[in-house]
Amino acid sequence: MQPRDAVLLASLLLAPVSALGYVSSDGHEYNSACNANGYVLTSLYPVARAVGYGASTEHVSGIETLYLGKSCDAYTKGFGSGTWCWANGGFLADFGGLSVGFPRQELFCSSDESLGSDCVCQ
Repeated sequence: MQPRDAVLLASLLLAPVSALGYVSSDGHEYNSACNANGYVLTSLYPVARAVGYGASTEHVSGIETLYLGKSCDAYTKGFGSGTWCWANGGFLADFGGLSVGFPRQELFCSSDESLGSDCVCQ
């Protein structure tokens, strides 16, 4: 084993265990947590979104939080209420004027493995 390989291995072994992470189809990274109500995905970095229509459109930037409820409901500030679902190709949150997809990824909650299992995309 080369010295650099030993350093890499040691850094991997000593790295803290963190929450599951997800990457949206737009390339935004999110940490996740779950509770009895569903999932909470919080962006690691500010996300810029266009909010509004026509001349009243404004660009809002900040840490984005997606709430994905156990009843397939969803919420995010700026776009309000929506729905979410999962399929073999990943999961999707739809807020009417905004869809956030997570291709080839699966939501997982270690405290309730069946959380959101009824939220199948039609």
